[in-house]
Amino acid sequence: MRCYLSLAGNIVRSNCVRLGFPYKLTYAVTYRCNYRCRTCNIWQTEPRSELTLDEVGRFFERSNRFNWIDFTGGEPWLRTDFVDIVATALLSCRNLVLLHFPTNGYLTERIVRGVNKILSLRPPKLIITVSMDGDEAVNDVIRGIKGGWRRQIATYRELHGIPGVEVYLGMTISVLNAGHYARAFAAAKAECPWLKPNDFHLNVAHESSHYYKNVGKGATGDIGGRVAEQVQAYRTLRGKSLRPVGFLEWRYLSGAERYLATRGTPMRCQALSSSCFIDPSGNVYPCGMYDSRLGNLRDYSFDLQAIWNAPHTRQLQREIWEYKCPQCWTPCEAYQSIMANLLGFRNRPSNGQHYG
Repeated sequence: MRCYLSLAGNIVRSNCVRLGFPYKLTYAVTYRCNYRCRTCNIWQTEPRSELTLDEVGRFFERSNRFNWIDFTGGEPWLRTDFVDIVATALLSCRNLVLLHFPTNGYLTERIVRGVNKILSLRPPKLIITVSMDGDEAVNDVIRGIKGGWRRQIATYRELHGIPGVEVYLGMTISVLNAGHYARAFAAAKAECPWLKPNDFHLNVAHESSHYYKNVGKGATGDIGGRVAEQVQAYRTLRGKSLRPVGFLEWRYLSGAERYLATRGTPMRCQALSSSCFIDPSGNVYPCGMYDSRLGNLRDYSFDLQAIWNAPHTRQLQREIWEYKCPQCWTPCEAYQSIMANLLGFRNRPSNGQHYG
């Protein structure tokens, strides 16, 4: 109960003020990846200087006030100590309410075995997203691995059968698969008869120089065209929901339509106000999209609050608050922004300033 009260308090305060410590963390544990996605260049990044398990433990011991942690990658399960990383977070973060990680689903046996070990640690709410970018043909072309779709579906099916896990299929809409959702759903449903539209999560492809390293690849084109039509069609199909996850998804999709129409963030962003991003080497950024490094955990004795309260961090947060940033609408930043705008989408500044 205490952890839920902590989260609720942080959400309420985030509607009024900048928090003294982020309640949401996105931590990319590795940039290693066994896929070759056409929308992303993470797989081309040479892994170097990743935080060790001991360093991760020191970080969570000193920085342990998170209510929500997203572990991501690369492919998180390519770190053989991923279960141990999760365990250190669970041990230290007593107010943790939600633990989430995406996976490309290729390493089915390792993932299922690891998830069962995580469940034995009695985590709070555990949500897993298995990536899937189309039916078998489209998915395997986009993700660059023949036979990948079959493994992804197998992983989703296995995880769906484990009590205590909430699992979704995650589809990133780009110029490469816009208009393919219906075929993707039909193909997945043929393998998983229980599947409903709400078992999917659709998001919009983005570019990032420090995270995806995909600037100029062209996957984010067609703004306001087929990508927007696909988002709108899926939002209508999905419908409204009062359940927390369903509510956030509905609001995210509504915001995605506005983002695609204007190429501007549809509400004031909570990056550096409620959340931040940490890369595998311990570098702290506002989010996965804004290439503005704030410092490295190793240089601050793994104390995130020291970076969070630094003058340059506060200044950058004010700039983000005034929309002077690259502009995005990724789920990693959108959800906490939605919860900090409970009265609806706040108007953008009258000057409409954008980054650059």
